[in-house]
Amino acid sequence: MKKAKILIVESESVTAMSIAHYLELWGYDVCEYVSTGEDALRVAERERPDLALLNIKLRGEMKGLELSTRLGKCFGIPVVFISGYTGCAVRKQAEEAGAAGYLAKPFDFALLRSILEQALFQKTK
Repeated sequence: MKKAKILIVESESVTAMSIAHYLELWGYDVCEYVSTGEDALRVAERERPDLALLNIKLRGEMKGLELSTRLGKCFGIPVVFISGYTGCAVRKQAEEAGAAGYLAKPFDFALLRSILEQALFQKTK
């Protein structure tokens, strides 16, 4: 069975490394982790990941909500947001940007795994 490739787009490198560690333990292929939307688009074009994990607040000009929309429209890549923003308005914006899931920081890794599996399952339907 093919391992799902996941792109991590996270402004905090320690968080990105921690997420990558768990994803690899669970059998996923982390194609790369980057901190800007611009870098994420370049990696998405080259690697064609099955899913992207995004922080809403990123380095660079492009923020997570815009990146989510572009990943979906250009590449058909589902997105799961991981963010410190927990308000209803932000969640609604994430849904409108096409998010397949949303997880508030700090998060439980078991919940992250569950949300990833659900998002990947929905992609295959």
